[in-house]
Amino acid sequence: MRSFCTSFPIGYKFPSPDQPTGRWTPAEASDRLLKNYARLGECLDSSPGLRQRLRESRPLKAVSKGAFDSLDGYQWLLAAAAHTERHTKQILEVKANPNFPAN
Repeated sequence: MRSFCTSFPIGYKFPSPDQPTGRWTPAEASDRLLKNYARLGECLDSSPGLRQRLRESRPLKAVSKGAFDSLDGYQWLLAAAAHTERHTKQILEVKANPNFPAN
């Protein structure tokens, strides 16, 4: 699970519904992320039987080239954490570039 969610090829193009739109400022995006993770934690604490709740996952299907197409509730939680890890690594990589603005 973790390897699928953290190893997308650089430049990988997701289907248009999954493309970023610039809809939120960085501060708004950060606030939304923190609120969503708080809700995710509440869901984890109050939802028994996560392994029995299976849902389709378009990103997993795309990355696995169709080998996998669904995740259970527990796997979705792991995927959410791995997804954040992936984006954190991308941000650190961009910021490490000598051409990244200092301010």
